[in-house]
Amino acid sequence: MCALFSHARISTVLVDDEPMAIERLRNELQVFPQVDVIGTASDGISAVKLINTERPDLIFLDIQMPEINGFGVISRLIYQPLIVFVTAFDEYAVTAFEKDSVDYLLKPVASDRLAVTMQRVLDRKNVKAEFFAKIKEIGQEKETNAYITTIPVKTGPKIQLIPVSDIYYFGAKDKYVFLHTYDDEKLLDHSLTHLESRLPPEFIRVHRSFIINKHKVKEIQKYFKGGFVFTLCDTSNSRIKSASSFTEDIKNKLLLI
Repeated sequence: MCALFSHARISTVLVDDEPMAIERLRNELQVFPQVDVIGTASDGISAVKLINTERPDLIFLDIQMPEINGFGVISRLIYQPLIVFVTAFDEYAVTAFEKDSVDYLLKPVASDRLAVTMQRVLDRKNVKAEFFAKIKEIGQEKETNAYITTIPVKTGPKIQLIPVSDIYYFGAKDKYVFLHTYDDEKLLDHSLTHLESRLPPEFIRVHRSFIINKHKVKEIQKYFKGGFVFTLCDTSNSRIKSASSFTEDIKNKLLLI
């Protein structure tokens, strides 16, 4: 059964008012090496404090306890862990599952029955993990797609915002970077590397010193050693030669053979 837990570790808290029951369950869980028992509690009040502080993935929770029973513990939690109820009385089974527990175990806990429970725990945990992974992926996509739409250009004390759709190419010369529009150029404060990471996909790095807007290309000619010459449709019919180190990326992005 150890193979069941090859994908994720499961932090676990054991709650029972019988110390012997806690030790017995802890020993049974040693069969599953990915399960980390990070704490135990012997009453409902201390259980609530421990669980809300440690936020374990999984709780093995006795139902009959002094002061606050297992259901009372659940109602006082500030988040939703996976829950397995453990009790000597099967009369609580229906109520336990109404509380959306993963499983319900009768004392004394049998090894084979615990294995079934742990498989259910893993299945539920994987569902949660996939859900949060998808949310994270969507968030990353949104962040990745947060391309800039304007470039700030300082003119004395004023700042002008140039739409990226008006830009034909960016060029670096010495320590300076310029953006080029149809009939003008502007000095920028940003490096080409920084701009490359923020520009939309139509902008392609073709040389260490140039990023071009493919929508502003008039024609492309093959050049020495597999390179290309891009002629832009600005007033100067600017010609930009690519570097060989960028050839494969250019071919992929422009579907060039």
